[in-house]
Amino acid sequence: MAILLILFYAVWLTIVIVYTVAFAILLSAPAGSRSESENEFFPTVSLVIPTYNEGQIIGRKLENILELDYPRDKLDVLVVDSASSDDTKDTVRRFANRSHELVNINLIEQPSRQGKSSAINEALRSSSAEVFALTDADVVVRPDALKRLVKRLAQGTTGAASGVEVPVGGRGLLFQIESGYRIVYTAVRMAEASLDTPLMCESEFSVYAKDSIQLLKPGCMCDDLELTVMVRSHNRKGAYVLGVPFFEQEANRLRPKLLHKYRRSMANQHGIVRNRRVLLNRTFGKYGTLIFPFEFFVNVISPLLVVAASGLFIGSILASPFDAPIEALVVLLSGVPSLLLLRQLTRKHLTPEILKDQRRLSWLLGTVAFFGFQLVLAVSLVRLGLWGPKLQWSQISETRAPIQNEIQIQSK
Repeated sequence: MAILLILFYAVWLTIVIVYTVAFAILLSAPAGSRSESENEFFPTVSLVIPTYNEGQIIGRKLENILELDYPRDKLDVLVVDSASSDDTKDTVRRFANRSHELVNINLIEQPSRQGKSSAINEALRSSSAEVFALTDADVVVRPDALKRLVKRLAQGTTGAASGVEVPVGGRGLLFQIESGYRIVYTAVRMAEASLDTPLMCESEFSVYAKDSIQLLKPGCMCDDLELTVMVRSHNRKGAYVLGVPFFEQEANRLRPKLLHKYRRSMANQHGIVRNRRVLLNRTFGKYGTLIFPFEFFVNVISPLLVVAASGLFIGSILASPFDAPIEALVVLLSGVPSLLLLRQLTRKHLTPEILKDQRRLSWLLGTVAFFGFQLVLAVSLVRLGLWGPKLQWSQISETRAPIQNEIQIQSK
């Protein structure tokens, strides 16, 4: 029993100490990331939309593109379709013909389903623009979104910028948990951007200096991480722009939500392991010496430690049930410093406008979800280690519905 208890405390305190130190370092980052250029900046942009069976939502997506406040003679839209079996391609063709005087839309058809990274490579080969922009078919943005992201590239030291995900359409406890999780997630990414570069610029809506990226390597699962690493390897940084939200439909049931988290976990882990050369690499600046090691711990090491600590905790309780309250109290008290630091992190790096819309329990629920997510990461890590990456998934139907609260999105 004593050995189990010693091992448990050793593993648990390792987790607590690493997170506490990491959050303290992130908290030391100045509030706010690099500012936008005040001058007009309108380089040519290729806006890329990878699609596969997006017939339900691609029409609304293209309408959202028309709403963008960006010079039409500087904007080229590339829809790369990966052999859809529904009416996605027909919808794009009809929209392109009807709107050809308003925006230039080109459809690139792949002969078979090859995944998002292959679609991105097709677009990279076809694009001659100065800025390469990515957006998903199920994402809606405000009219000034593209203009504001592109402005971040004006000074030349920033090579990538992305907006911030805002989940919409959900309800109940699950939605509150997801909203709270997004607060914690965004605060961490904003702090990383202030230190150097966020782990990744979200490819749901992001822009890249074309001369800082190249074709993705075969087998890529996490295109946004791979592209961010490319940008940083060119001695440019990435920005996470709080004032540019992108809105994405949220699943309302537990199973599809967990499936979405599981997929994303595996993609992140695969991308981090594939780019392990960045780990502690000083040529990448603080991205290599601080941010990437922290995220390597969060996504790869910490899940295994959490599973080990859970097993040791259960084993010690079974061996000595009367000591369970003391052990539980030690766990709770030792985690308080990291939780308080995380709370301060959200207050420092997020605006009052974002925080005021959240219920008081949202942050606490999000924090619990942030650490509870470790179990999902552990499962995906085992799956990745045993069977390798899975490059193609079936769609989650609940997240492919058109976003309903358009008035709220446009007015905020």
